Amino acid sequence: MGSLLRCNSSGECKPEMVSLPLFKDCVKVLFLDCSARGLEAFPLSLLQLDYLEELHLERNLIQAIPPEIGLLQKLQVLYLQENCLNHVCEELGQLLQLQSLDLSHNPLVSSGLRRLLAAVQRLSELRELRLHGLGLTELPEGICKTLHKLELLGLSGNSLVMLPTEISNLRCLRELYLSGNKLEALPTRLGDLPCLEIVDIGHNSLASLKDEACGRSWRKLFMGFNGFSSFPKSLCHLGQLTILDISHNGLTRLLRPFCTLTGLVELGLSDNPLHTFPPQICCLPSLRVLHLRNTKLSGLHPNFSDLLNMQVLDLSQNWFSEFPTEICSLTSLEQLSFDDNYLKEIPVSIKTLSMLKCLGLTGNEFHSFPEAVYSLQSLERLYLGQDQGLKLTSVHEGISQLQSLRELYLENNSIKCLPESIGDLQTLEILDCHNNQLTTIPDALCCLNGLTELRLQGNGLTHLSHRAAKLHSLKVLLLEGNPLTDPPSEIQAWWRGVMVRRKLGPFKCLDSNKKEKQKKDKNKKKKKKPAGRAKKGPNNKTK
Repeated sequence: MGSLLRCNSSGECKPEMVSLPLFKDCVKVLFLDCSARGLEAFPLSLLQLDYLEELHLERNLIQAIPPEIGLLQKLQVLYLQENCLNHVCEELGQLLQLQSLDLSHNPLVSSGLRRLLAAVQRLSELRELRLHGLGLTELPEGICKTLHKLELLGLSGNSLVMLPTEISNLRCLRELYLSGNKLEALPTRLGDLPCLEIVDIGHNSLASLKDEACGRSWRKLFMGFNGFSSFPKSLCHLGQLTILDISHNGLTRLLRPFCTLTGLVELGLSDNPLHTFPPQICCLPSLRVLHLRNTKLSGLHPNFSDLLNMQVLDLSQNWFSEFPTEICSLTSLEQLSFDDNYLKEIPVSIKTLSMLKCLGLTGNEFHSFPEAVYSLQSLERLYLGQDQGLKLTSVHEGISQLQSLRELYLENNSIKCLPESIGDLQTLEILDCHNNQLTTIPDALCCLNGLTELRLQGNGLTHLSHRAAKLHSLKVLLLEGNPLTDPPSEIQAWWRGVMVRRKLGPFKCLDSNKKEKQKKDKNKKKKKKPAGRAKKGPNNKTK
C-alpha cells in the first residue's frame, strides 16, 4: 500500500510537476488544490485519483464537468465556484459521499441549472451546499425533501421570490444565506428548524416578519437593506440573538420589548432615520459592537455610559456638534468612528479611553489639530483627513506622544509643514498627506525604518531629501502632482530598483512632473502668447 499524501498549490506535489503514474503507484492523494490555475478544462488525469477526498478547482476557466467525474467515489469536498461552467452533467449525482459542494458564480444556462438541481437532489450526504449567484428563480422542493443532513445552504445573489414550505424538512440546517434575492416574505415554518442559528436575509424586499417565521434558536440575524419601516415585534422573542443587523431600513425607533435582547453582542442600526438615540440600547449590558452611522443623531442617552463592554462604536455621518462625554466612560473601547460630524474640539477627558486603538475624526470642524488625542497612548490608527469641513493648517510637535501609532491619515488639509517630532513615531507604517500644501518633508521622517506607505501626491514639493533613500521598508511612494524639479539621482535609481524587485510596477512618479514641465517649455517656444492676454478656461472667468 502506498503512503497518504495531501497536496496543495504551494507545495512540491503539483499535478503539473508530478506525473500521474507516480501519484497512482506510490501515493494515495486525499487533497488536491488546483484553484486559480487558469485551467480551461477539467483535468481528466485527476479522475484516476481513486482516493481523492477533497478537490479545489475554484477560480479557473473550466466550462464543463466531464461525465467521468462519477469515478471519484470517495470525493467528499468539491469546489468549482467562479469558473465558466455552462452545463453540469447528471453524473455529478453519482458522488454519493459528497459532503460539501460549491458551484457558485458560474454562467449556467437554464438546461445546466436543471441538470444541476436534479443531480444535487441525489447527494443525500451533503452537509454544505453553496449555489450563490446562479440566477435561480426557485428552490426545488426535492432538495428540501432529500438533503436531510444539510447544515449550510447558500443561495445569495439569485432571483428567488419565495421559498418552499418544505424547507422545514431540513432539520439539521444551521446556516441559511438568502441575501440579494427578491423575497417579500419568509415561509412561516422556517421557525420550526431546531438547529438554525445563522440567517442572512439582507438585500431583499421584506417589510415584515411573522412570529412563526422566526426561530428561537437564531443567534445571528442579518436583515439590512430591506423595507422595514418599523422594528419587527417578532424579533423581541429571539432571546438567543447575539448579532443583529437591521441597517439601511426605515426605522425611526425601537420597541420597548427590545430590552429583552440582553444577549446582543453586536447591533447594526446604521442608515436608519432614528433622529433620537433609542434608550433601549442602554439595557444591553453585553453589547460590544454598535453601528449607528448616518442615523441623524445629535446626542446620546445619559445611560449610554453603562455600556462598559463596548469595544467598537460607529457614530460617523451624524449631526454631533459636541463630543458626548458619556463615551469617555467606555474604558474598553478600542475603535471609535466620529467621521463627518460637526465636532469643533475633543475634550481632555478622552484620555480615559486607554484601550483606544482606532479613532476616526475625518470631516469635522476642528479649527486646529485636536491635541487632546495626544493622550491616547494606545492609539494605532488616526484619521484626520478633511474631505469636508475646516482644513487643518499645522500639526503640533506633541504628535510624538503617540508612540503606538501605525497609521496617520491627514489628507485633504492645508498643512504646510510637518513637525520634526514625527520622526519619533518609530512604529509608523502608513503616512497619508496627499492634497495638502507641503513644500518640504522633515529629514526626521526619513528615519522611520518601518514606513511602508508614504502618500504625498498633490502638494508643493520641489525636491526630496537624499535621506529618503534610507526608507528601505517603503512599498508605496506617491508623488504625483508635485512640482519636483530635481529629485536626487540616487532616489530615482533606488526607487526604480524597488519597483522592479518587488514587482510593484514601473517607476513613474518621480520624473513625471519634470517631463511635463519640459513639454510645456517646448510648447512656449513654438508659440508665444501676446503680452497682456487674459488666461481663460472652460470654467473660469476672465481675470
